[in-house]
Amino acid sequence: MRTHAILCLIILFAAGCGTYPDPEAEKKPSVTFSTNLENPDSLLSATPLSWKNEGTIKEGHAFSGKYAVQLDHEHEFSLVFEQKLGYVSALQPERLTYEAMVYSDKPAPEGSMVVSIDDKGYYQSFSISDFFASGGEWKKVSATFQLPDTLDPSDLIKVYIWNNKSGELLIDDISIKFDLKPEKKE
Repeated sequence: MRTHAILCLIILFAAGCGTYPDPEAEKKPSVTFSTNLENPDSLLSATPLSWKNEGTIKEGHAFSGKYAVQLDHEHEFSLVFEQKLGYVSALQPERLTYEAMVYSDKPAPEGSMVVSIDDKGYYQSFSISDFFASGGEWKKVSATFQLPDTLDPSDLIKVYIWNNKSGELLIDDISIKFDLKPEKKE
């Protein structure tokens, strides 16, 4: 009985030793663009237009709802988020996190999450193959990209999944989060 009481005290003490959330981290500005693809017409009529390559949106097998992006031997690039950084935010982005639900019918597909800024010669990709030990199921893929310090509001950023025509991929519930540099206080 005494051992049980001591063990309970140790567990309570250990539970109280956690770390508290950093209030400064919560204050960092960010902006997120996301779509579940369920209303393709409104997605493609927003001004300024941010989403391109709507020909890849298909009705059928989807993670949520009835629409998903379908990549195959004819379509190697997914729905693309393409926008001038000045329309993303007045603040300069320092990081970008891309998340999506992806379906592959085979393990270790050759697709990649890609972020490019042509004006700066910036191109980074992250393979999605590590997310798929086996095929036949939806997986959440995610990668964070550190952006260059020399960005201008006129720079055009592109974010997408590249399939390299290696097989079929389905993509749904896309989210692109820009972590922004806070304004400098003088």
